[in-house]
Amino acid sequence: MLLCFCMSAAVFHTVQADSVDDVHELTFIEQDELGATILDKISRAKSRIYLAQHIMGDGQYGRAITAKLMEAARRRNKDGSRVDVRLIYDGLVSSLYAVQAPGRLLVSAGVKVQSYNPKERLFAINHRMHSKLMIIDDEVFVGSSNSHACSTISMVCVESDMMITGKKVLYDAVKSYLEFWDHQLTWEIAFPEPVWEAQQQEDGQRAVAARYQEKIERYLQMHLPVANRIISEVFSKQSNPDRSAPRKYQVSWIDYVTDPPRKLKNGGMFAQLMKIIASAQKSVRIITPYFFPTGMIKKALASAASNGAHVEIYTTRRDELVNIFGLALTRSFAFVHEHNIDLYEYQQRKLLHSKLFIVDDRIAYLGSANFDSLSQRFNTENGVLIDLRHDAAIRQRFNSEIELVREQSKQVTDSKGPGLFDYRDCSLTTCNPLIKLLNPLTEVFY
Repeated sequence: MLLCFCMSAAVFHTVQADSVDDVHELTFIEQDELGATILDKISRAKSRIYLAQHIMGDGQYGRAITAKLMEAARRRNKDGSRVDVRLIYDGLVSSLYAVQAPGRLLVSAGVKVQSYNPKERLFAINHRMHSKLMIIDDEVFVGSSNSHACSTISMVCVESDMMITGKKVLYDAVKSYLEFWDHQLTWEIAFPEPVWEAQQQEDGQRAVAARYQEKIERYLQMHLPVANRIISEVFSKQSNPDRSAPRKYQVSWIDYVTDPPRKLKNGGMFAQLMKIIASAQKSVRIITPYFFPTGMIKKALASAASNGAHVEIYTTRRDELVNIFGLALTRSFAFVHEHNIDLYEYQQRKLLHSKLFIVDDRIAYLGSANFDSLSQRFNTENGVLIDLRHDAAIRQRFNSEIELVREQSKQVTDSKGPGLFDYRDCSLTTCNPLIKLLNPLTEVFY
């Protein structure tokens, strides 16, 4: 017991070491207000808009945010300055975005656009920028959402996101963003030139600028009204007369955590998260869309359970996952049963996409990391760690996030999932023999 207490103290001392005397204010953003909130904040930006997005979608919300970014980049402040608008998107998942009209129009409108690790190779999927970060003026947005309708306006995915104000988190988030921006893994999308710069160039560049100027105007005319309607439906008194402003929580300590661009070479934040979980003495409560535990994850959870902590995990139900991933989830059943861990599957017909945990009601994490091999070993992730011990209101809010999911979840009672040739429920995935043979490999990659 003394050894466990010392481990817990050492872990929390490490987490607190870089804290400064600075008040931070947190606002949980309700999911039905997330898209409107971000669009509204972009509309009001004065100095900077820094976006790092795993998925930059081209659906209704993707086009709305693209139009708002273009509008912000073209806007001049009263002193003549422009908003510094930057976007980093994942080079694998959102790779088509740059070659389609929205990506090129963003650049021509003055938005600086870069692609993270856009390499065409077999295992590129293992080197994704999975972080979700927005910095709009002095406000930092973190959480699980991507810039597409599933997360922001259709609510097909269940997300958890927050907005943070405070000097330390702002400084750390900007520093991390610029580290990605300046890194050799991030490639600039440089064609065509912003239209106002090309006006001073040779005839060919001016001709290109003129064509894109027309496209920009048409794009804005088509999609800005949609963006403004999304904002109005949430924030206008006429459309939403009963809306109340979201509650703001002041916290005594918070830390922005992130992976470096070259995660394989320099390591990452995942080991820090697992040490916090392993140090648990009373309880561990986790929401994760993908629970495919690696050796490191199993070791941390087993350590918490052996300390006497009650461990509960909430994840997506099997038949909401795709093919081999549903099969990978069932392979965790024996482990959780052996260690008396309570595993729950979310029962709503939605993807439970939130990523958060609470340990001993003393520290919480909210961000982009999943409990799988990709988040541990390859993806770049981010998030915040929050000290809950002196802030009862934010502690209660985190637990209410989990309680809401708990009410809509069902505990897994299976002690064992399907084996190599024992795939019993073909409705959960394909029954292709090759899938069955590849079953053991899911523990390697997931």
